[in-house]
Amino acid sequence: MKKQYKFSIIIPAFNPGKKILHCLKSIEKSINFFSKKKKINYEILVINDGGENITLELNLNLKNLKIINLKKNRGVGYARQYGARISKYNYLFFIDSDIIIKNNTILSLFKDYENLENVGSIGPIQDYRNFNTDFTSDFVCAKRCYGYENVKKYLKFSAIRSECCLIEKKFLKSVGGWGYFPNAGIEEFELGHRIINKNKVNYLTKSTSYSTYWDNIFNRCKNIILRTSIYLPIFLSRRQFETKGSFATKSQALSSLITLLIIFSLIFSNYFEDSGKILFFLFFLNLVIEFDFLRFAMKYFKKKNILMYIIGIFLTNLSIIGGSILGILNLKKIILKR
Repeated sequence: MKKQYKFSIIIPAFNPGKKILHCLKSIEKSINFFSKKKKINYEILVINDGGENITLELNLNLKNLKIINLKKNRGVGYARQYGARISKYNYLFFIDSDIIIKNNTILSLFKDYENLENVGSIGPIQDYRNFNTDFTSDFVCAKRCYGYENVKKYLKFSAIRSECCLIEKKFLKSVGGWGYFPNAGIEEFELGHRIINKNKVNYLTKSTSYSTYWDNIFNRCKNIILRTSIYLPIFLSRRQFETKGSFATKSQALSSLITLLIIFSLIFSNYFEDSGKILFFLFFLNLVIEFDFLRFAMKYFKKKNILMYIIGIFLTNLSIIGGSILGILNLKKIILKR
């Protein structure tokens, strides 16, 4: 008897606009691709997280598509968990409303899920396409995608690929489900940490990929500050850097440290005779550390934006520094309360 794949597709959404139409269209193509090769049964749950009414003005050949309207906006973690709770099937495919997947994405994730060992969650890598027309968003896309070109098949990651991933409902429940972190977007690291503590692996696979509308640099920096301030306790408990595809890599930490030294050198420049030489050396050293990223950005993105990439590096580092300071202050408050 031919195996049947049953899964629930959960889409958290808050005022998604027309982006959700492109997301659903890509899901339709991926389901059609899957159904030609395997026997499937599915449902699609769009969880409207207290936003404006979602109208789908598009001819879609998708069955069992439901829009669930929540009365209050409680954040993407709550919306995902609500969808998981009311879903019918054990396999859950989470996808954000601004994500566009490949035709083979859902099938590939199931194949890899079955073939890999100790899978906690699995998601695709990001490809190098950016649908946002803001030129600063190319830097954000490049920074997130940097490192994947050298991945052969799979990458073990500390975070769950929250915006696009496959996970079992029973296992998700066993680790406590999605956490709620309004405005910060830290839920993927926090849940990923709990998955790892269960001796499971968060995989990223190169067998498929997804595209999205990347933030501009200023929204991303705000997000980095919030994420870093909450992520710091998780990082200190794990004491492990990411290898690729994250702002929490060794090279990023070193680059941020050099930027901090540049700030100190500027503040105390009057106390050093050769302050100009020191600043030049530190700036040059930072560019050396980030050289491979700049090479990657120039190769896959617009070369004329090189100045934006350099500015983006320093803005990112400043955001990490600011988030780390907030994180340390939060840790101090927690310790004092104890």
